[in-house]
Amino acid sequence: MIQTTRLQLLPCTLKYFEALLHGNEALAQTLGVEVPENWTEFPEMVLVAYDKLRNDPALLGWFFYLAIHKADNRLIGTGGFKGRPTPDGVVEIGYEVSVDYREQGYATEMAEVLIRFAFNHSYVQKVIAHTLEEYNAAVKVLQKCGMRFGGAVNGTDEDELWRWEITREQYEATQTAHQTTGLP
Repeated sequence: MIQTTRLQLLPCTLKYFEALLHGNEALAQTLGVEVPENWTEFPEMVLVAYDKLRNDPALLGWFFYLAIHKADNRLIGTGGFKGRPTPDGVVEIGYEVSVDYREQGYATEMAEVLIRFAFNHSYVQKVIAHTLEEYNAAVKVLQKCGMRFGGAVNGTDEDELWRWEITREQYEATQTAHQTTGLP
């Protein structure tokens, strides 16, 4: 589990995936939290993620997390990694916050803790993320987390995506600056 001030990120185990496949009520009972109908905009990803973890259980920890709002005891989204770091130390993050909890800093909180988690592993040298090719809320979140534009890449359906990245060196410099100035 990864903790922030307001969130718990629970690694989505096979048990949690299987409960979710039986519906939100089953997941709510298993987790002991409220699971609203609109907690994810991408329910189709659950089956894909479940299948991926079932075929490679070693992904746990470097994969899919359920974001629980501590005070509300409610599932409010997902976050995590698209897989283990590559041999050259690159890992990709992703996150989603339900509509009712957007524009309150939760996506930034989630992205920051995922980046910190990644760099707490000495073999991770770079964290990346991809967004749509437009200046939107996701881009603002990544910029707040210190990520920099890494260029356009071909995405799916021939649309381009923007790549965002932060190296270990950039991350450590940011952390040192925050410690020096007393910023969070």
